[in-house]
Amino acid sequence: MHYLYPEPLKPGDTIGLVTPSSPMIPGILEVGIAYLQQKGFQVKLGQHVHATDRFLAGEDEFRARDVMDFFMDDEVKVIMAIAGGYGAQRIIPLLDYDLIRTRPKYLSGFSDTTALQVALLKKTRMISCTGFVFGDLGDGPLDPLIEKTLWTCLAGGSYQIKEGQTVQPGIAKGRLVGGNLEALISLMGTPYQPEVKNCILLLEDVGAEPYQVDSRLSQLDMAGVFSEVNGVIFGQFVRCVAKYFPERDGIVDDVIEEWSLRIKVPCIKNFPYGHFPRRCVLPLGKEVLLHADQCLVTIL
Repeated sequence: MHYLYPEPLKPGDTIGLVTPSSPMIPGILEVGIAYLQQKGFQVKLGQHVHATDRFLAGEDEFRARDVMDFFMDDEVKVIMAIAGGYGAQRIIPLLDYDLIRTRPKYLSGFSDTTALQVALLKKTRMISCTGFVFGDLGDGPLDPLIEKTLWTCLAGGSYQIKEGQTVQPGIAKGRLVGGNLEALISLMGTPYQPEVKNCILLLEDVGAEPYQVDSRLSQLDMAGVFSEVNGVIFGQFVRCVAKYFPERDGIVDDVIEEWSLRIKVPCIKNFPYGHFPRRCVLPLGKEVLLHADQCLVTIL
């Protein structure tokens, strides 16, 4: 199956907003819509974006329906998740991937949206953009790195990011796969588990204790992931601190360092991707070139 490259986003196009995971933060719509309109885009809201159901943005059926509706809506050129949180994995069995394959569109999101993006990549081979949710617009002006890479990614362009620390030197090429580590782990052993052979693996996480990060990386290793990929990019692991036994359990940097050294392919860490303001947006499923010696990632 060939990979699906959505049409590039251009001024005047319509962006559809959905809530596939947790509810949105109150007040975010006005600020974010004003920004998108100022950039020259039209905005449509999913029918159920205001819904709430405990930690979910409404019932699974309705969240899935909003996603499907926008894939089928010819006016909508890009679908943008309003927030992450939790819940995307609950709707992925409800989507019609055969229909989605006929209407490829960029889905922008990250964090919990990883589950949805990886499922789309597995089932349709559709490229998506990871590293930005609409809710970021409620945190003040976007960092220039987000601003630049977001619109370049949605336009289908090529670009480079040079930052991070070399762990395993070398050059590797492959399609980018991954995103949030917790969301990725939730798909292992399911029909939506990503295909990683000859890929470049991208990983970040938030709010996990060091032992939990180690456990998740161990699961990837036991699933054969690290032996199949061509390279690894470790992003930021934010607020991943030991809560109960900090002196005994150490810091997450030690966990990342240990696993980075165990991986026998080109590998960098501290790449600007993850749950912090200064990050980049990247195209999942697209070919990238990793020069680990230079900490240079080129989107081809």
